Amino acid sequence: MKIGHIALSVSNIDRSTGFYRKNFGFKCSQKYWLKSLGLKICIIKKDNVALELFEFKKHKPLPKYRKNLESDLVTLGTKHFAFAVEDIERTYKKLKKSSVRLMTDMRVFENSLKFFFIKDPDGILVEIMEEETGGRL
Repeated sequence: MKIGHIALSVSNIDRSTGFYRKNFGFKCSQKYWLKSLGLKICIIKKDNVALELFEFKKHKPLPKYRKNLESDLVTLGTKHFAFAVEDIERTYKKLKKSSVRLMTDMRVFENSLKFFFIKDPDGILVEIMEEETGGRL
């Protein structure tokens, strides 16, 4: 089994598509409208990862408690998604130099894998983690 896609509700589909393209190399594979729902949809893909972006004409902002990593993690529900990268040090340096909001410094799990968190343009938490090698997770 594998995950088919991850869906994100965003405030501006073009801004979010640009963010994921610029920082992670995603490309739009499908874009369409459901006018009766006031909804734009864009599927962006890179390698075996697909994100389905929703932009509703009338959207609700991310609640304040979801904007802080520590307060969000203790609340039930989906928390974040993660990209596993081959060179986490290079990715960290690249994102730190860009306008991406870093939420944590580089951290290390007990199993020695490194990770850090960023936020996308709408404040959605994204974990960047070292790609697993040798079954350490």
